[in-house]
Order: sequence, then C-alpha cells, then structure tokens
Amino acid sequence: MSKSWKLPALVLAALALGGALGAQVITLKIAANVPANSPWDLGLQRMAAEFDRLSQGRVRVVFPPSARVATESENIRRLQLGYDGALLSTFGLAELYPDSLALSLPGFISDDAEFDAVLAEVGPLIKTKLEGRYSLLALSKGGWIRYFSRSPIMYPSDLASLHISMDPTSDKLVSLMQSAGAKVVTGSFADFLLQINSGSVDAIFQSPIYIATLWSWLRGKIAYMSPFRVSPFLGAMVVNKASWERIPAELRPRLERTVADMAARSEVDSARLEEEAIASLDGIKSPAQPPDSQEKWARLRADWRRGPVQAMFSGDILDRIDRALARARGAM
Repeated sequence: MSKSWKLPALVLAALALGGALGAQVITLKIAANVPANSPWDLGLQRMAAEFDRLSQGRVRVVFPPSARVATESENIRRLQLGYDGALLSTFGLAELYPDSLALSLPGFISDDAEFDAVLAEVGPLIKTKLEGRYSLLALSKGGWIRYFSRSPIMYPSDLASLHISMDPTSDKLVSLMQSAGAKVVTGSFADFLLQINSGSVDAIFQSPIYIATLWSWLRGKIAYMSPFRVSPFLGAMVVNKASWERIPAELRPRLERTVADMAARSEVDSARLEEEAIASLDGIKSPAQPPDSQEKWARLRADWRRGPVQAMFSGDILDRIDRALARARGAM
C-alpha cells in the first residue's frame, strides 16, 4: 500500500467517525396500546428496526410500556403533552379529527374494495385537516367489526330487542344505535365482560380478534355472530409535526415509506388473523343473511344518511365518501 495516500485515507476515516459520533440521535417516543405479538405490535417493531437502519442509528423509536396499558384517550393526552407520536384506532383518530368517525359508521362500508376506495378519497382530506399540528404517516385498514349477541341480529328490527354495550366515548354511534331502537349500555370492552356475565347486556359490535382472545369467558354467553360485516376500523400512525421536522429532511420520505409499508403488511396480517379468530370461535352460530334483510339495512342506512348522519358530520367528508362508494359500486 502506498504511503502517499494512506494518511489522507486515515484522516477521512477519522472525520467520518467523528461526524457519526457527533451526530444527534433523535428518539421518537410512540404511544401504542396493542396486544403483544399481534400484527400491529410486530409491525411497530419492524418499523423501529427500519428507522434505525435507514438513518444509520440517528433516528430511534421507542414504545413506553405504560402506553401499552393506557386507553387511547390517555395516549392522546400523552401525544399532546410530550410524546412524539401514537398509533391510533378509529376512535382515537376521531378525537383529533371528529369527522373521521364517518369512515366507521355501521352499515355504510361493507367490503374491502369499498373501504379501499373510501380511504383513497378521504385519506388526503384527513391528512390536510391534521397537518397544522400533526403528520399523518399512514392510514390503513385494521379489520372489521361484527355484531356478537345472545340472539341473532338479522334485521334492523332485531336491535330493538337488545341491550347493546358501547364505548361511552363514541357518542355519535350511541345516538345512531338508539335511533334504531337499541337500548345502549355504555362501558369499555373490559366492562362488557362484567355486563354480559350479569345479564345487563345482550350484544356488542366488536372485532372478532378481540372476541377470540376472551372466548373462554364468553363461550355460552354469546351465541351468534352476524354473517355480515358491520363497519371497518382504522389504524393511523400520527406524529407531532414538530417531532417529525426534527428529522433531517432527506430522511423523511424514506421513513414515511417505511411506515406505509408497515401499515400495508399489517393489513394483510390482520385479515389473516381475523379469519383465524373467527375459525377459533367454536360453538358460535352465524346463520346466512335472509334475502330481504339487505334491503331493510339499506333503508336504515339511507334514513341515517338523510337524518342524523347529515347533522353529525361535515358535507366535505360525507360527499367524498358518497363519491367513493358510488364508484366502488359501479354507479358512476
């Protein structure tokens, strides 16, 4: 090796090492209440590893354990008081932008193709509405909600004979169910276990994944699952705008693509997990939907759209959802 270029090479290496040691490490504290080893948990771990790799250690992501057992409302308060970001579901996102709850109205979106069309139409609007304070890095399908009940729910009129457990923070959905005649008993999913055991409720609409995790306690108390999907739920990765802008500008597009890739993979994994969860519900009944029931649910949906839904949400988001659904159904 020639001594004439060995010294400059050593100098360059030392400068590079000094730069790396002097580079500021940015740590993003992300609140996420997700089950251990679930698709969302594994996706977050992959995302953290990719942030570290792509930034060569300059951007780290940590998930404080206390956020894993907190409610979404508590994690949103953390987001507003010092955390850098949060993984939110439908209801958490609605606390930041209330109109986003329109994406999960019962009976309005019925399959994956419709949901994809609506997200493509409404996603940019949600991003714009949040951008004054937050960066929306990903918005994805989290899965589907179904009715679980002691007696079958086939027609809207069946709701009137039931006491249904609902989260008290979802006041708009509570109002809709009450307008259909359902007797609402408010409480968290943890409360539902006590409610169903005491006989104070007969039904809930919830993800099959969550029902399956507690099936050993619920078996025999819940007899039916609706054959149709009731509504989708969302997953959203939201980061404080100031935190995101601490990251060097040249890194942000690659990191945002990483979050989008994580969300897309979690969608696939969640769909598989949902199928497995339904298959694990031994003893559950899910009778075929009667031919005339779809028309009656459609009539209820139309009544809601013209009445309470029109008053609950802005025309901006409702018109976009209407357009997307019309395209997905071949009406445009």
